This record gives sequence, structure tokens and C-alpha cells, in this order.
Amino acid sequence: MTPLLLLAALNLQIDLGALIHRASGPATPPSVTCHIATVSYRFVGEPGTEFRYDGDAWRVPKSGVIELIASKGAADYQFNGRSLPLDVWPRDEFGTRTVPLPRTH
Repeated sequence: MTPLLLLAALNLQIDLGALIHRASGPATPPSVTCHIATVSYRFVGEPGTEFRYDGDAWRVPKSGVIELIASKGAADYQFNGRSLPLDVWPRDEFGTRTVPLPRTH
């Protein structure tokens, strides 16, 4: 019975050593990098204002705001027949650019 207890104690030391090693964690924390600069565009304008983004037509709802997921290939939006750049507006900490739509009146 004594050899069995000795073996159990040795096994316990190995497991405790592994736990202590895991608890200390890696020497340097991993760095996280996201390669998506702009995540979405938040278009703000008068309710009913129409514009085009990435080939689709959109209309601002009653709230005055519509947020669209950024499309990789879209660098501009169309308003009243004109093409306007998107990346001139500042990006917030979540990767959203707020785009004020021109007034129609």
C-alpha cells in the first residue's frame, strides 16, 4: 500500500506543478490585431432622405439614422446623382464612421 501512496503523491506533485505553471500564464500577453479599419457607416439625415451605398438604394428612417455594415469594395456613396467619398469622416473607437447626409431642401 505504501508504494501506491508514494506514486499518488508523486503524481499529485506533477499535477500541482502543471497548474502552477499554467496559472502564471505566458511571459508576454498575445497581441490582437484587426485589419478592418471601418466596420460600419452611420448615415445621419432627415427622415426620408434617399441615397445609394454599394449599389443599393437606402432611405433614412424616422429616427434620422441608418447604420450599414461596411462593404470591402465601397469607398463612396451616391446622393442626388453625385458620388461622395466616405473615408473623409472620422472613425470612432468601434470602427464606425458617421456620415452626415446633405440636406435636400
